[in-house]
Amino acid sequence: MMRTHMLAAISVTMLLAIGCKNKVPDSELPSIGELTRNFASVSDSDCDVQQIVDHALSRDCSVMFVHVDWAMTEIFHRQFAEFALEHHRLNPDSGLSFHFADCTSVSRDYAPLRAIPGWQKLIDEADIAMIHGYGEIAWIENGRVLHVQTICSFKTSAQLVEFTERLMPRCS
Repeated sequence: MMRTHMLAAISVTMLLAIGCKNKVPDSELPSIGELTRNFASVSDSDCDVQQIVDHALSRDCSVMFVHVDWAMTEIFHRQFAEFALEHHRLNPDSGLSFHFADCTSVSRDYAPLRAIPGWQKLIDEADIAMIHGYGEIAWIENGRVLHVQTICSFKTSAQLVEFTERLMPRCS
């Protein structure tokens, strides 16, 4: 069972790693429904969370959605899937990869996230916890977190794409 969950977590990450500098025809992209169904299959084990974080950090440019079961983040899954697909459609040669991390198992201290270079600095500067269970997105470039913000701050996927292009121009 654990192996199945680990494979599901990796397959979702790979489905979302659509920004891989390889042109993927629109006809081969997963649908929004396929992506959101796969989100539900991601394991929330500490090991899987660390693998997803490590994969995001290994990419030049990443965007990671932070899900926790105890909050209402599921209502934002569709918006994150739309964002990933819209970004790819507008920037098919982009190096940006998208990751979905179910952080329920690490939500006591978010250790895998807090270990990302730059994360603690953002906490210190804002003087707040970074994750509140509102569907936060972390933008990561060259293994360092640039920004964390709730997905509900953006009304449309177009706004998310535009924000990402401004924040990470070399990645779009």
